[in-house]
Parts: sequence; C-alpha cells; structure tokens
Amino acid sequence: MGTFQFNYQYLTLLCTVVSILQAVVAQSRQQPKGGGGTYRIINGTQSAITEFPYLVSIQRRTSISKDHICGGAFINSDWILTAAHCLADETPETVIIRAETSFHERGGTLLRVGQLIVHEKFNGSASKDYDYGLIKLRKTFRRAVPAKLKNGPRRFRPGERCTVMGWGQTATTSISKRVLKATVPIVAQRICQKAYQDTEDEVTSRMLCAGYPNGGTDACEGDSGGPLVCRRKLTGIISWAEGCAESNYYGVYSYVTPMRAWIRNYTGV
Repeated sequence: MGTFQFNYQYLTLLCTVVSILQAVVAQSRQQPKGGGGTYRIINGTQSAITEFPYLVSIQRRTSISKDHICGGAFINSDWILTAAHCLADETPETVIIRAETSFHERGGTLLRVGQLIVHEKFNGSASKDYDYGLIKLRKTFRRAVPAKLKNGPRRFRPGERCTVMGWGQTATTSISKRVLKATVPIVAQRICQKAYQDTEDEVTSRMLCAGYPNGGTDACEGDSGGPLVCRRKLTGIISWAEGCAESNYYGVYSYVTPMRAWIRNYTGV
C-alpha cells in the first residue's frame, strides 16, 4: 500500500508540474516578436465583429492548438495588414487567420496563409521603425470586408478621437476572449517624441501616437498588428509602447500614410 501511495502522489505531482510548464509555454508564445510589445486593450469595452468586420485574429497553429498572437485587418479579399514584428519569426505554415468572429478562440472562418511579407527595412533587434507586415491568403476570401486606408499626407490634429480594438489582455493577466475596443486621442508628434526622448526608442515620421497623459486606456499584449481607426479610416497599426497605459507614455502606431506606395506595390490597394 505504501508503494502505491508513493507512486500516486508522484504521478499527481508530475501532472501538476506538466500543467504549469504547458501554461508557461503557451504564455511565452504570445509574447512580442522582434521588438516592440504586443498590445492589449486596457479599460476598453466589449464590442462585436459586426462593428469592425475587417478585424482578424492572427494565430500560431501547431498540430494540437491555435493560439492568438496578433490582430490584423483585411484591406481587400486577398490581403491583411498587420505589424512586421507579428510575422518576423513565422512562416505561412505556422500562421492561420480566424475571421468573422468576436471571439479569437472559437467560431468564424479559418483561412490558410499563402505568403508573409515583412517590410524590407524592419529590424526588430535594432529599431521599432518600419513595423509593417502583410499577409496574403492562400485563397481569395470573397466575404472579406476591407478596411478603408487613410489617404493624403495631412495628419489628424492632436485630440482627434480614434478607436483601437483587439483581443489582448485587459487589466488582468489573461487574454480577452471577446473583442474589446477603446477610444484614444491623437497626440502631437513633438509631445510623443519628448515623452520617449530618454528611452532607447525613437518616434519617427513613420509613427503616430495616441493615448492620455495620465495613461489608463491603451492597447497592450495580444493586440499588436491591429488597427487604429480614425474617421472610419485605418490610420495606424498597433506597434509598441513603454508598458501599457502608463502615465507620461503613449501608445505608438505604425502610420499607414507613409507606406501607401509600399502597400499598393504588393496588394494593389
């Protein structure tokens, strides 16, 4: 009987350790790639895919699971726009897209990937600049509802209220199962540059900032690559920040307008 109890206790302990290790591995797989954090919606509100039908969940797939890693947005029936750091260590075989659902872990339509494109000047180990990525679907998805991209060189004025959305973590440590949204104001470029002047990160002309001086509402882990929408136009791609919803720091987005020619060259959009 003593031997049986020892083996049973040992087996229970072993199962507990394995479960903990699996949870740690799953969490690590959702961490940022190539510099610049993935993002979560802090102090956001619940939304639905019907409000943002172009939003997709970019997922890493294995033989046993599909794990949400980033957001993205349809820009036509063949292409999705996202952040480069979401794709830097992936291949078309390791990525799958979940579309048409408010929940990243269930429902909707799964779409296979044909090609991943990371901006040629993106180097996540050295800089957060040029954080632009494109995903080409293996097959045209006729039901895709594309986001409209911002045109023209003029930036939105500081204070312009925009919407950011995604499935990332909330104020807790777990990823939100349902899509969330938050409203954040555009921040003047010079103010954002000053906020980050004592850090290792540079806010370039290919970036724009949004958020509140006192923090409290922002995007963070799990939402990288998702859209920042201003006046119903996809204006920015969630890229990086110092922490999440931290005071005196703002969310930084890859600005779509300077890359319109690059996007058009690949996608025709």
